[in-house]
Amino acid sequence: MTQYEIESQWVEGGLDVEFSFGDIVRVKSGESVGKGGRIVALIVLEPQPTYVIELPDGYSVVAVESDIELIEGNTGAKLTLVKT
Repeated sequence: MTQYEIESQWVEGGLDVEFSFGDIVRVKSGESVGKGGRIVALIVLEPQPTYVIELPDGYSVVAVESDIELIEGNTGAKLTLVKT
């Protein structure tokens, strides 16, 4: 599955993953423990869903699903994918 296909299915709710675009999360283990931010991408499904988290300072971190905890669900943010 390509990155575009992963993100398209994710945005449409067609993947069995725990987090959605725009969810506010905190990293609970690993290198970035304690950092919080917003889910902006799902980049890998196997061996474990892996997300990009945008931090308030503009930087981002990558974390696997088991290392993340939900702080607040998607607040209505929408993602539109455009294939170029």
